Amino acid sequence: MNALHGYQDQQRGWSGRKSDSGRSTTVGINMTLQPKDFNGNNNESLRMLARAIAFSQGQFSLILARCNYQSLRQRLTQQLTERYQIKFHSRALASSALNLYSNVQAELTSILPDALIVHNLELVRDIDRLLVSTNNARDEFRKTFPFPLVLWVTDQVQHKLRRVAPDFTSWAATPIGFEMATDELIDFIEQTVNQVYGKVLNSGAGRFLDNDDLNLGIGSTRRTELKSAQNELNHRKVRLDPRLEASLEFVLGRAADGSSQESLEHYQRSLAQWQQIEPEARATQEKPQTFTSSSERVGCLLYYLGLWWRTYAERHRAEHQVACGHAAEYYQQCIKVFEQAERPDLVAKFINPWAEVLQRLGQWDELEAVANKALTLHQTYGNPFRLARAYGFLAEVALWKSDWTKAQQLAQQALLILEQALSELCTPTSCSLDTDCDWERSFHQGWYLLSLARSHRGAARSQQQQQQAKIQDSLTTLETAKARTKPQYDPDLYIRILEELRQCYWQQGNYLTAFRVKQERRSIEQQYNFRAFIGAGRLQPKQQVTNPALPNLDYHNSVTPAIAASGRQGDVNRLMQRMGRSDHKLTVIYGQSGVGKSSLVQAGLIPTLKQKTIGSREVLTVFQQVYTDWIPEFGKALAKSLAEKKLIKYHGNTLETTAAILKTFWEITEYNILVVLVFDQFEEFFFAAKDRKQRMVLYEFMKICLNIPYVKIILSLREDDLHYLLECNRLIQLDVINNNILDKTILYYLGNFSPKQTKSVIKSLTEHTAFSLEPTLT
Repeated sequence: MNALHGYQDQQRGWSGRKSDSGRSTTVGINMTLQPKDFNGNNNESLRMLARAIAFSQGQFSLILARCNYQSLRQRLTQQLTERYQIKFHSRALASSALNLYSNVQAELTSILPDALIVHNLELVRDIDRLLVSTNNARDEFRKTFPFPLVLWVTDQVQHKLRRVAPDFTSWAATPIGFEMATDELIDFIEQTVNQVYGKVLNSGAGRFLDNDDLNLGIGSTRRTELKSAQNELNHRKVRLDPRLEASLEFVLGRAADGSSQESLEHYQRSLAQWQQIEPEARATQEKPQTFTSSSERVGCLLYYLGLWWRTYAERHRAEHQVACGHAAEYYQQCIKVFEQAERPDLVAKFINPWAEVLQRLGQWDELEAVANKALTLHQTYGNPFRLARAYGFLAEVALWKSDWTKAQQLAQQALLILEQALSELCTPTSCSLDTDCDWERSFHQGWYLLSLARSHRGAARSQQQQQQAKIQDSLTTLETAKARTKPQYDPDLYIRILEELRQCYWQQGNYLTAFRVKQERRSIEQQYNFRAFIGAGRLQPKQQVTNPALPNLDYHNSVTPAIAASGRQGDVNRLMQRMGRSDHKLTVIYGQSGVGKSSLVQAGLIPTLKQKTIGSREVLTVFQQVYTDWIPEFGKALAKSLAEKKLIKYHGNTLETTAAILKTFWEITEYNILVVLVFDQFEEFFFAAKDRKQRMVLYEFMKICLNIPYVKIILSLREDDLHYLLECNRLIQLDVINNNILDKTILYYLGNFSPKQTKSVIKSLTEHTAFSLEPTLT
């Protein structure tokens, strides 16, 4: 892959751009346009707006002022006061606004204004809901507000108004339009591009800057206006300077989801445009060059192309090696461009991802060369986190060479540098570094600890007389690594730690612990698509990698594909319907042992409940599977669920009694919350609580819960243990379910897969993993 074939580091200028008020405007290549007096048109439109306001004094009228740019709207609003002495009130809607009428009413004082101007309609998140309520309250506006109401709208909002609130919009005449001059549009694009490049180059290859960091988040003013500016320039048949056009494509790629096909297409178009720029071009004399050199921008683009493939590798395990290979090539070219531009500072900022991909590919000779280069650069430019990472890469190279002593020294050096940096930089007052510090503690530190543990095990194999001591050192280090590492940052790292841990326990003869670690490793592999089949274990919800260095997706804790593919999605849907009905306070899921009850609940029903609302209520799920001393365990599960929902915070032992738990249920149901209590493997309760008095505590607790509005209970147990529930019927009164816990309307049977469903499950499980299965074998 030669992504920079024909590219040379020279700047391209462009000629012919003049003021919109001049005789003609020549933009780009062979494109001559007759001028359009935007300032004059805007002045006339502003006069029309002032006149419409003046004619509507003392009565309600709706005036739509159409403008796609906030800066122009602010300028025009100020001119409305200065030129026409109109005394108006302004109301800037919050993004969470749901009702236009109440916002207008909130601006009223004893002295009525000449007009009320509403801003930021385009920033309202649930604008459809706001417009529907506005349409429904149409007549109230005329009754209550004896003054003109001016709405600043964009093209998109104007279309929504006509479609969603036609009755309300019918009161308005043709919208009064305002447009930004061509020069101003181009300057706005240049300014945005410069700011984005400045931020990403300054940040380097550390934490991925999301769109909010770049002021390009979905619904943000800049993102909307950038797209509008591009569309308006296209409509006016204006061609941008090729350098600016290539830069804009990069920015649009960053604004798109960082791992989507749309993002890749923008990056590829940007690269193709850079390749076509003529090398003999020079900067324009009409406008001094103010933004970074072409080589900096091309290097940045190549880095993000590499990052796109690195992210693709993480989310498509079957294509992991190939995608990492593409990422390595782009990273390598990125570094070459920065080196040719004589920017060692940028090489230092962007070199570590290249080394990281080489490590994953097992290209050890290349990794050694890159890591040594990175070490020199980081010692010069003084970033301790990146310096520690370089030592970590060299430790991995030493392990590959079986140089256990050197690997141990390098890993310890990496840990020492990291600990010093964390103690100096990550203080309680450094809130802005919280994510970076947690990333270093819970991800990079795990790599260094793993390398150190592997060096101990390697030394144990070569030093038989100290074998047990070295294995114990390795075991202690690995337990520390496991406790500090978060699997969502890098599941591959966490899986390697668990595998090393299993081997250490096995060598010590601690076979039961080794087996449990193996089960945990397989569960993590299933959750992150490393493994197709989990074996004798329960399916867990699919998890999404949230490595801060990679673009993030919002979906995690999603329904596992096996649930959807097997036909179990129908069971999930039917159970969800029960949760939405007031006559289903209790549901008992039953079936044969091993049929998949726990998998259905944990990997299907609970993730769906977390993602959806039932009626108008959000759902809080509390999952219980431990019945020995069940009350404190239930309290912990409830506190965890409350923390996830960011509702009520509890500290210490506040939820260790049934009274405290029940009080909490009463409180949170008033927050428009539906509480679903899930007792999985409920048959275990009858074996854990052998005394009737112990069982009565839970029976009474369930009785009270069923009598609380918006609290539902799900029990899951084996078919041959259903009869244990009859005791509950005998000992307490369950009026809410007509004292019949085994009623057909309460029971929900879960059967075995059909042959067709079984084939679908196998196909689904292998589809996104590296396990390839021929169609004839299914």
